[in-house]
Amino acid sequence: MALSILSILLGSSLVLQASGTPLPTSSRCCHLLNSEFRGGEKVLYPQTSEYGVLNTYFAPTSQQSPSCIFTPSDTSDISRAIKLFTRRSCKFAIRSGGHHYNAGWASINNGILLSLSNLNKVIYNPSSQSVFVGSGNRWRKVYNTVEPYGRTVVGAQNSDVGVGGFLVNGGISFLADQYGWAVDNVREFEIVVADGRVLKANKYENKDLFRALKGGSSNFGVVTGFTLDTVESKLATGAYVEFPASSYDTLINAAYQYCVKGEDPKSQVLFISWLTVKNGAISVKDALSLIYTDIMDVPNPPNALAPFMDKKIPSSLVQILGRNQTMGSHGHDLTQIQHPGIRTIRQTISIIPDAQLLKQFHRILIQTAEQYKYIEGFTTDLLFQPIGKKWIAAGNAKGGNSMGLTEPVIILWVQPHWASAKDDEVIAQFVTKVIMQFEKAAKDAGKLSKFEYLNYAGPKQGLMEGYGAESIRRLQSVKRNYDPKNIFGTLLPGGPKIPGLY
Repeated sequence: MALSILSILLGSSLVLQASGTPLPTSSRCCHLLNSEFRGGEKVLYPQTSEYGVLNTYFAPTSQQSPSCIFTPSDTSDISRAIKLFTRRSCKFAIRSGGHHYNAGWASINNGILLSLSNLNKVIYNPSSQSVFVGSGNRWRKVYNTVEPYGRTVVGAQNSDVGVGGFLVNGGISFLADQYGWAVDNVREFEIVVADGRVLKANKYENKDLFRALKGGSSNFGVVTGFTLDTVESKLATGAYVEFPASSYDTLINAAYQYCVKGEDPKSQVLFISWLTVKNGAISVKDALSLIYTDIMDVPNPPNALAPFMDKKIPSSLVQILGRNQTMGSHGHDLTQIQHPGIRTIRQTISIIPDAQLLKQFHRILIQTAEQYKYIEGFTTDLLFQPIGKKWIAAGNAKGGNSMGLTEPVIILWVQPHWASAKDDEVIAQFVTKVIMQFEKAAKDAGKLSKFEYLNYAGPKQGLMEGYGAESIRRLQSVKRNYDPKNIFGTLLPGGPKIPGLY
């Protein structure tokens, strides 16, 4: 019996306390948290199955090793935990769905992972045509809840994405040109701020915080829930189109025209270049994914999409995806295409639309990839998506946000994939090298935008600096009001931070 008890003690923090040896900071914080919640099942330790499930991420590259995982049941639990973290200087990370690719943004080494997975209520209110969504949800549940009522939400294109991180960082939706960023469609935030208070932020109450949270990331507290506007659920049709190399110049010219005209807010196009390696040689496939958020006559597509579907630009494949489906159905389909478990990272850049610059980026990517093609499992993608006048105007019509965009831009991102963790650092160098060349080319052309979309940003990019001076001043003011001790800048080490404060 004595040996059994000793074994238990050796496997716990109690033996360190009994011997007088101070606990490491993270272990001490986990022990204090466990004591705060009276040894219940809300604090999970390594080597348990529950810990393993909650510490699994869409991209293995973003996974780290928290000392423990805290699984609060409600805002009261989070309030108590934040007070403890503040009092005891405990470092932590916040995880909603675990879909961001940057290590340390929703994960942590030697700290506490605050998992919002139990904050999973989705409650539709037919009278206000709004829906309350707990931050721990994924978009699948939200779509499935509201669409039987003939409504939908301005949510993620992939329904497996977590709600919380997607929204506080902006959120790109298939409906963006009609309704703005996803976060523009938040009617109210429920948030636990640095001193443990649970606040509501909307256009009447805590108005400064309400605006700041629209793209302000996790700088002000733990957002525990969102009340979202819903919109009429219309059927949409998607398509995937591939083009031979001989069509590339014509394709990019048409893409540029689509970006600058922005004539049909019901259409959205994502332009893609896939680079793969076969028999030691790089092959390039140029394609686009498009969606029309209304009934579409495929043989006679809308004017905005006709250049990509009417065969005037020779294409090698036209595949119709999800003819006349709901937004939720398109989101569910995308989860079948974007598979979890693959090593991947991203970095982003935004430019003022320019066809020649886009072609130059294409050449830079191919030339740089030649140096890395022998990495096991190496492939890389270059994707770009326009943010047009209608998108920006739709957000402004809902009161504006923190992201500071006033003129159309094209968001681009480079996203490699590879097989082994031993190549993580080399691949990170590849992405940085490509983006640095993109930035130089864009500066030389006078087309570089400082805006960086947070959900596609790399861990060391400029991030919020591209929001503009006026927006940053506003964010700094709100930060001083709600987190004067910078708890969510120091104890929450990961994620974007407001520049120029501390």
